[in-house]
Amino acid sequence: MEATISSRAVWVDTGVRVVAGTRYQLSVAGRWKDAGIDTDSAGYRSANIFQRWTERWRRQPDAPWFALIGAIDRRRQTQFVIGDGRVWRATASGTLTCFAHDLRCFYFNNSGCVVLRVELAGVDLNTSIGNDD
Repeated sequence: MEATISSRAVWVDTGVRVVAGTRYQLSVAGRWKDAGIDTDSAGYRSANIFQRWTERWRRQPDAPWFALIGAIDRRRQTQFVIGDGRVWRATASGTLTCFAHDLRCFYFNNSGCVVLRVELAGVDLNTSIGNDD
């Protein structure tokens, strides 16, 4: 399943239901802009003194600016860095929600979007189950 994540949205509901304990392959394509800073979903390190000074007030203080962040049902305790992709095990069941990592009051100057693809990890959908050939 794919979902488009807008950099201007404080939260994006992907419509993808995840199940606790299940592993998912998350892959991301596209680029977005934080004001005039062009980046991919892996994000970037603080580019100026203002960003360095405000790092502690970001939604995930240790994650890069504009990294793609995921969570289950917008719950802070389930937030994790997706970045430019990873294999992830769901810690709870619910809807996968995402955002571009920024200060809550600065989404107005963002532009662009990325596309998140979610698949079950380690499952080859081209292999038939139960085929002894």
